[in-house]
Amino acid sequence: MGSGTILVGTVMRILQAKSSFILLQVLDLITTLVAFHYGAFEVNPLVARLTTYLGATGGVLASKVIAVLIAWRVRRLLWVVNLFYLAIVGWNVLVVWALAHAH
Repeated sequence: MGSGTILVGTVMRILQAKSSFILLQVLDLITTLVAFHYGAFEVNPLVARLTTYLGATGGVLASKVIAVLIAWRVRRLLWVVNLFYLAIVGWNVLVVWALAHAH
């Protein structure tokens, strides 16, 4: 086995792990709430609606519960879900950085 094959296998194990999913959900929650603090708004229509009814923290937490319920049903594709949330967290970090430097 080459080092590339080992690296790909390691990355796939990390992306397939439920613990990676939970960590990404926590990071999404934190970065979203920090972005709200700096004046950002939610662009996901479902989460935006939840925040209207439940407040910023309650709406985002409710969306995390929904995400967990969905992800546990698609266990074989958890790596795809994790890649998606990795991109979301990265985007949130960029938004927070931009808003923090705009103030």
